[in-house]
Amino acid sequence: MVNRKRETLITLLAVIIIFFHTTGMADQSENLRNNKTHLPRVVSLNLCADAYLMAFAKPEQILGLTQQSSDPTLSAFVEEASNFPVSGDRMSNIIEQHPDIIIINNYSPPPNKALMDRLGIKIVKLDAANSYQTARTEILQLGKAIHRLETAKAYLAQLDKELEDARHTKLTYMPSIINYQRRGIVVGETHILDDIIQLAGAQNLGRDSGRTIGPMSLENLIRLQPDYVLSISENDEQTLKAQDRGSEILSHPALQKMFSAERHIFIPQNLTVCAGATTPKAVAHLIETLQSSQLSAETRQISE
Repeated sequence: MVNRKRETLITLLAVIIIFFHTTGMADQSENLRNNKTHLPRVVSLNLCADAYLMAFAKPEQILGLTQQSSDPTLSAFVEEASNFPVSGDRMSNIIEQHPDIIIINNYSPPPNKALMDRLGIKIVKLDAANSYQTARTEILQLGKAIHRLETAKAYLAQLDKELEDARHTKLTYMPSIINYQRRGIVVGETHILDDIIQLAGAQNLGRDSGRTIGPMSLENLIRLQPDYVLSISENDEQTLKAQDRGSEILSHPALQKMFSAERHIFIPQNLTVCAGATTPKAVAHLIETLQSSQLSAETRQISE
């Protein structure tokens, strides 16, 4: 009888010890996540976030960037990304890395919230910013989430200065531009290219469509009489030759007759994927291209 009571007491004591140990571990884990001195480890499933992480996260925080970060047609920071690991596609592989934070976007399938909560993984969603001002908010949001807010603020100040420097070289007039894409697609207000055009001091006639993005007939484009047609180049090659059925309209004789080589300008695709990190580069590129095109046209007219 005494032995049974002793065994019961020992068992009860063991349960109490295990309970408080487990509770203490959970509290410790929660405290660690909320501790501002702790630098959470991060996996990115958001291409736009990759550039921010490389800019103001500690290298040891970055467990993986997106696979697109190593694609030069999509990312302007391929060289920097080569110093970091790449995230896998499968969530099971990502979980095995024991991240504290997973960054997703609007297009990422949301991870199972109950599972993430149980594993203590925080999900941070950054929308695909369509303007530099919206991106500024996202930069600070991410900086706060990974406990690097002050460094994020310094990075943002650097971007602001780069953009200001780019815009310091002003155009002599406000040229009108239409971004004419494959299958006759144009972009309007609230599109990332619209933001770049406006910041460069030009006018986006694509706003005439009344949509963020949509088709415009070649006849309507000619009617609007833009000063320039802006095309996106996936690489350094800038060609007006049709690559496939979708790009045939870009080499249409009517388009080529109306717009000389100086009036058909290009911008690299990797500067138009994300607003934010690449915006100063995109604005500087567009201003420089417009100035160069104007100078080439003036030189050609003089020679003629």
